[in-house]
Amino acid sequence: MKNKKKIPVCVIGAGRIGLSHEFDNKRIKPASHVGMWVRNKNCNLVAICDKNFSQYKKAKKLKKNIKFYEDPKKMLNDIKPKIVSIATWKDTHFKITKLCILHGVKVIVLEKPLANNIKQAKEIISLIKRKKVKILVNHRRRFDNEIIKLKNKLDKGLIGEIIQASSYYVYGLLTTATHAIDTLRYLLSGKAGEVKEVYGFKNNFKNFSSSDDKNYDAILVFHNGLKVTLQSLDMKSYDNFDFHFYGKKGKILITDIGRSILKYNIQKSSEHSGFTELNQKPIKLCKSKPRNQFAKLSENAVECLENKKVLPLCSAEDSFIDMEIINKIILSAKNKSTVKKISLKVS
Repeated sequence: MKNKKKIPVCVIGAGRIGLSHEFDNKRIKPASHVGMWVRNKNCNLVAICDKNFSQYKKAKKLKKNIKFYEDPKKMLNDIKPKIVSIATWKDTHFKITKLCILHGVKVIVLEKPLANNIKQAKEIISLIKRKKVKILVNHRRRFDNEIIKLKNKLDKGLIGEIIQASSYYVYGLLTTATHAIDTLRYLLSGKAGEVKEVYGFKNNFKNFSSSDDKNYDAILVFHNGLKVTLQSLDMKSYDNFDFHFYGKKGKILITDIGRSILKYNIQKSSEHSGFTELNQKPIKLCKSKPRNQFAKLSENAVECLENKKVLPLCSAEDSFIDMEIINKIILSAKNKSTVKKISLKVS
């Protein structure tokens, strides 16, 4: 029996998440796009494309026989990869994604966001439908096995009807809050539907963020009326990525930057007769440690290539909705928190 031919893969963008995180000793491996393809036994990472030749030297430490390109078009023409990872700066995503699609790439793994604006995002989605391409956007909690398990449990009524929720992030609406928004949509869609409107608020405490990506707070209103707060904190004080879900049958807390998932059951009050309260000794639903999300991402990409019925765990359409919500938060905040309805129409 012949050995299965490995899938040719290329990576465009060999910066931090493209490559350098692989050399961070504290991070679980794989921790980058280059790392996940080197470790995927079904794939052959043929080449990387970057403007910085020194990154090629780093890549060769992970795989000796790898090619280097500065021009993505030339790389695509030469290699004709089946899968491409795009881990470049966000302003280039639209142009490079379009280039890959027009060169016949069938599966694209893309760092968020999908594009620079809604118009470009719609163009990409229209193009992938015509060309029958699958895009996986790296909202990494969707590639976390424990978060996937939690969604299934919430859908089945783990804490009953969810009646309130709150979430916290640091460092920019576009950079980090987009992950919080996507996680909320993923976990709550089974019970609450999609986000239908938002209220946005400027953050007056000047929490640390980049000059072109400010912190905003928001209230997200889901289809069933559930209201969820999205609140920004100061990264220079401490990192934070917490979620609190209050249901009629208990509470779920996601904490430790997503590593820990805790369930608080209901008990009789020790202070007031006839009352109940949340037990302050939560049940751990998973081990409090990082999970191998990059490995899951590459596995999903391979499955999407080999099986037409397999869908991305985080699609271009999901990224489009996240972009719509972010844009409406900013518009609402500028209009002094006037409600902004969310349109889910792509075309």
